[in-house]
Amino acid sequence: MKSYITIDEILNRKHFSQTEVIAGAKGLHRQLKWVHIVESIQISNLLNGHELILTTGLGFKDNPQNFVSFLKQLIERHTAGLCIEMGTHIHSIPDEVIELADHHHFPIILFHQEVPFVEITQDVHSLIINKQYQLLSDLENYSQQLNKMLLEIEDYEHILKFLQAYLEVQVIAVLSGNKADFFPEPNGDEKEALLLKIKNRDENIKSNIASQNV
Repeated sequence: MKSYITIDEILNRKHFSQTEVIAGAKGLHRQLKWVHIVESIQISNLLNGHELILTTGLGFKDNPQNFVSFLKQLIERHTAGLCIEMGTHIHSIPDEVIELADHHHFPIILFHQEVPFVEITQDVHSLIINKQYQLLSDLENYSQQLNKMLLEIEDYEHILKFLQAYLEVQVIAVLSGNKADFFPEPNGDEKEALLLKIKNRDENIKSNIASQNV
């Protein structure tokens, strides 16, 4: 149940069949929320994060320092990755650019031939919108099933098992007397670690636990 796509997902699209990932391969799991076609090198104020940038390199051709500055802006603004059409304005990628991208796990993808940026933008945006629509449909289906169970089932365990199966996360119900039910059931050491994590979640700003009083 995710409304976003990742860089490695779009690499399977038809326009990316002849691409090459030359840097930041460890960042191919990055979320992609939109696509921008960019030729200016001063763009940090135009970015919100998680954009995939398409460029021919017009703004930094023959100037490695401008290229590095451009890349730093993309990294600082948490963009998803950079796609460069080679041959029009850019014929090689400076080593310092590759090293910087690798250091930050920032994907750089090369098109070695002319590609239709407009068609790529339309294709990826359609994919994102369809993914968001599917998420809404899944949530509506989930809500209907849950409401039906709330009316028909008296044993809360059935509802919690349904919640766990649908969301594919560890579910813990802490009942009166601090009794805890786990779905699925972990081993003893894992139980203690999870309970401790719940107890200290307010002190851990990176906690990935969501809770709701019932």
